[in-house]
Amino acid sequence: MTEREAEFVVHRILVALDASTHSMAALAAAVELAAAMEAELEGLFVEDVNLVRLAGLPFVREVRHTASVEVLDSTRMERALKAQASQAREALETAAGRAQVHWSFRVVRGHVAQEVLQAASQADLVTLGKQGRSKSPGARLGSTALRVALHVPGALLLVERGVPGGQPVLVLYDGSDGAQRALDAAARLAKMSGTHLIVLLLAGAPDAAKQLEQQAGLRIELHRVHPSFHTLHEADAQSLLRVLQSEGGGLVVLAARSTLLSEETFQKLLDSLRNPVLLIR
Repeated sequence: MTEREAEFVVHRILVALDASTHSMAALAAAVELAAAMEAELEGLFVEDVNLVRLAGLPFVREVRHTASVEVLDSTRMERALKAQASQAREALETAAGRAQVHWSFRVVRGHVAQEVLQAASQADLVTLGKQGRSKSPGARLGSTALRVALHVPGALLLVERGVPGGQPVLVLYDGSDGAQRALDAAARLAKMSGTHLIVLLLAGAPDAAKQLEQQAGLRIELHRVHPSFHTLHEADAQSLLRVLQSEGGGLVVLAARSTLLSEETFQKLLDSLRNPVLLIR
């Protein structure tokens, strides 16, 4: 494998925008990556067709914080969506202009996850807030983010809050093909940001852990970073969360498919972690 083959190369970044707090955090992360990687940035605002249809129903009302009740009709919904799109475009223009990043913006109408996934086919990396304006009680991962995470064809960065500077980059490594690509991405990002790389080895036995460390070390040498290695013998969500959270709020890089992580554990990690999470396929 050459150094070129090990690179995490990003030429085009798609950021899904809806003017929510998580969305603005995703925008900030996308702009930072686009500037560092000299990538183009595309902002996408989806006019949710379900909201438009809902507003057209005769019995729908909007309850405000003042306890007043108003009719939520199609005309008002159209105006609200246009206002949100304008707000999102302005935020993108301001952030990208400040970072001198080439950007574009477009508005589409449809089902949010479906439109994001369709646009994702033209991007190397998708950046998405973990939740949009509508929030699920007790959950940090919104339905749109979960669907995109499970089906996006390329890399996905999920952001709940701003990406903290100076924090280490963490990557889970089990030796699988996906984990090797995740390791390459984590190593490049650590080198770009000048931060420390922590490799968490998922191994069931000491001999396996030693073999994984040697394997990972050879790949990391190509990036000229100096990592730390920690071995995890348990691949359940609670054990992984405890270790990841003990290392601070840095970026966590995961392979979208792992030989040791069950789908349930994977989804629990996505839902529970407050760290920004980069999924690699």
